[in-house]
Amino acid sequence: MPKMSKYPAVTAPAESDVFVVDQGGVTKKITYAQIRTGVAMNNGINRIGVPGECGFGVGICPETNLPPGMTPMFGCYQLGHVNYGNYTFSDGSIMVYVPKFFYRLHSWATSAAKQFTAAKSGAGGPTQIDLPAHGLINGDKIYIFNVAGTGWTVLNGLVHTITVAADPNSFTIPIDSSGYAGATASTGECCRGFGADFDFNKNLLTHNKNSIAIRGTETFANEAAANVGGYAMHRAFWDGGVSQPGFFFDKYKCSKNALGSGFVASSLPNGKPLSMSAAHNPFTDLTGGANYYYSTIDLAHRRDGVNGNVNANSIFHERSQFQGAALAMLAMAHGQYSQNDTWCAWYSATTNFPKGCNSAALGDTDDTLVKYASDGYSNCGRTGSGVAFAKTTHNGQACGIADLNGLMYEPSIGITCIASTLTITGVSAANPCEITTSANHGLTTGDFVQVLAIAAGTLATAVNNDMWSVSTTADPKKFTIVLDSSALSAWASGGTATKGIFYAAKKATAMKSFTGGNTIATDHCGATGVAAMMDIFAPPFKSGFGFGMRFGSGVNQVLSEALSGAGWNLTGLGFPVNGAAVDATGTNLFGKDSFYQYIQNEMFLFACYSWSNYSAAGVWYANFYSSRGSSGDYVGLRVACYPI
Repeated sequence: MPKMSKYPAVTAPAESDVFVVDQGGVTKKITYAQIRTGVAMNNGINRIGVPGECGFGVGICPETNLPPGMTPMFGCYQLGHVNYGNYTFSDGSIMVYVPKFFYRLHSWATSAAKQFTAAKSGAGGPTQIDLPAHGLINGDKIYIFNVAGTGWTVLNGLVHTITVAADPNSFTIPIDSSGYAGATASTGECCRGFGADFDFNKNLLTHNKNSIAIRGTETFANEAAANVGGYAMHRAFWDGGVSQPGFFFDKYKCSKNALGSGFVASSLPNGKPLSMSAAHNPFTDLTGGANYYYSTIDLAHRRDGVNGNVNANSIFHERSQFQGAALAMLAMAHGQYSQNDTWCAWYSATTNFPKGCNSAALGDTDDTLVKYASDGYSNCGRTGSGVAFAKTTHNGQACGIADLNGLMYEPSIGITCIASTLTITGVSAANPCEITTSANHGLTTGDFVQVLAIAAGTLATAVNNDMWSVSTTADPKKFTIVLDSSALSAWASGGTATKGIFYAAKKATAMKSFTGGNTIATDHCGATGVAAMMDIFAPPFKSGFGFGMRFGSGVNQVLSEALSGAGWNLTGLGFPVNGAAVDATGTNLFGKDSFYQYIQNEMFLFACYSWSNYSAAGVWYANFYSSRGSSGDYVGLRVACYPI
């Protein structure tokens, strides 16, 4: 047999290429496709990977679920390759496959208070912990953190097997605390463990209630099994009433691309990102494009059409807020588990999140080494042009999804609002402040209103441009807000109070079914569409603190750990559990990303932010301000699809 050196090297093996192998002394043949599949099986088809390690956050789509026109890129099945988990569609778009995953947030749902007081024990222990309605059973494992008080801090960062007697409000741990100073500890917190290894995030002590653990389909076969283990399936993997194995997501923001005799929005590297301005790569340069937000839904349906025309049976949809929230969660978990930048290029002790084009100078405000190539307009960069590229992806690796922090706004479907505005006819000087409207307001206690345009004075300063939680009164034209207005200027004139009902897509709704209008049953906006496609939910706004909030507030819990219901839905949308989770400055853990609360009729939610928004931009960014009929030179588009 000739030496191997006599043969030329294969530069781009084809699926049908045949290799000769020796298997137990028997010469056999194998195709490149079979080799590739074997490697994929070893790496794990439809597995999200391990946080902090190579390939986490992307994966390989089962071949039986691969949509028509979607082709694995060279290296797609090779863990560690720049194209791992990357696919091309027939229009040339590069898309990344994100397998189904399950998450666990390390706050504790079974406790009403989530806090305890540790009573000083006698010599030899045990130490009693009082925790109302703890819901634990004898032999459970708990992790203890946030305990304060001289001596008592030694309890932090420990896992204990507990003993539960008859009292549903207390339990004991096998610790002798008799030598600790003071009769009791200050309040502390604890988190229940699951499974033989308790399954705690190894950095739980650092991130406490905002610690995230991620597991894939190799751990849990389905949502029910995950729930038993204390994990929730991310909402992004429900679509069309089916538990999806994963989703495909554009690697890059869309730019103009020829398709036959037409032009479509495609995910291409180094492209000029599309916008809604005639001076900045407008949507109107595409077949059927219009420079309004609603056009983004339509443009997604043209990618697999003929010559850029709408495909009535398109597999594509504009990115959903659920999918964006899944990517944000993956990024956070990856950063928490990483201890260096080996497999997470954007890793940092402080700014531990994906970087992007957000500095108003073609760079990143948190990492001056990140630079973008200009697209020729203002300080907008070309798609995927960030250097170092891996610092700009959701998983800190070249195989990841780029530019989710800044560059261009991305409208996210799956959530909207129907709002109406009331005229204010009076504001009391009292505690609490009472507001009167010209017509019956139709509010219930706990609803939010935003107040604008009260005439000048200290009353206007205190009440205007704020979101307020209301309490109703016996008078259907009056409600109160938590504000003492007794020492403020008297109301003279002016003012509006806007109320809204917020909607999120039903699990039974297929994202590809949404259309961009506001009149028919498939429309993303308007009463007819939301009634057919969406369910009402309560937004987690912060009352009395203005509109411009940011994610994180001290050590407060940000995301709900609920396995189902309203809290689970909020986490699936990437929204905070309540108003206590946001404030005016935010926290580095969540990138200080903006949570811009607003009540807007026919609302189109925005993600990412743009090239000049500094630390407010990021993977968690959510803006409720814009509506379907608006436009802007800083708003682009990204497309996604499900395998089935």
